[in-house]
Amino acid sequence: MKNLYVVMGGLGKALLWTSLIPSLCKKDGIDKISVMSPWPFLFEKHNLIENHEPLLDFRYFPQLEIYDKIIYHEPYLSDYLKERDQHMLDNWADAYGIERVPPRPRLDPPVGVFSGLRITGNESFELSEKLKNSYYIIQFTGGMGRQGENQLCPRDYRPDLVERLNNKIKNEFNLDCVCFRYEHEPRPSGTITFRSKIESGVLAILPLVVKAKFVICIDSALMHFAACVKDKPTVVLWNTNQTTPNRIGYRFQKNILCDTELCIDTPANEVFDKILEIMK
Repeated sequence: MKNLYVVMGGLGKALLWTSLIPSLCKKDGIDKISVMSPWPFLFEKHNLIENHEPLLDFRYFPQLEIYDKIIYHEPYLSDYLKERDQHMLDNWADAYGIERVPPRPRLDPPVGVFSGLRITGNESFELSEKLKNSYYIIQFTGGMGRQGENQLCPRDYRPDLVERLNNKIKNEFNLDCVCFRYEHEPRPSGTITFRSKIESGVLAILPLVVKAKFVICIDSALMHFAACVKDKPTVVLWNTNQTTPNRIGYRFQKNILCDTELCIDTPANEVFDKILEIMK
């Protein structure tokens, strides 16, 4: 069976979906599946992906006749919306009629290949300043993720919280802070910006994640990149008015829950205490 699977939404959501690729291959009785998505660089070189198709409009496209079925399931337009604790990956698996699997993004070539990239001098990305010490990575803003685009939205926590937290981490561990952000987003003082020079350059965050001491983020793409690296110490902040770890998170990550748009009720000390836990 030669099917085409459509994956819409943000980068992190697409990364989570890759957990299902081996099971979809097994269901269809083939070695490789084909995908349509707004993220070609995630799939084009994947060892279990035969073809990647770009997003198209509503015209007739004869080149798609090679597929038996074009299959699209959107959790955000399904029973997932009324299931308080159902994980998004389980919702996909049930809709596809495949076994449920633990959330573990699968990038092929595997992360180990990316970890061979140099931290500086790489053509696809750069850092705003040279690293002087060991480091951690933080992401404090996130996009709407509906159309594969990054847009500023209230799903973030304040730069001043990041600055207070960074000061405590520097005093305790003497670590540099790499901030995973777009240029138009706020830059907390004392942080080093990761800059992707080309669209696929965002994958270069992986070698940085591999070598980072730990990761701090909101429910965002960085959370899913960190999940590509086995047991990477990660602290995730969640606004429970929007979603929870049970619905889209990972078991190995440490979670901090709040119920405000900007995480304004989350003190730096609480995040720092979680860091001390994962650094033991």
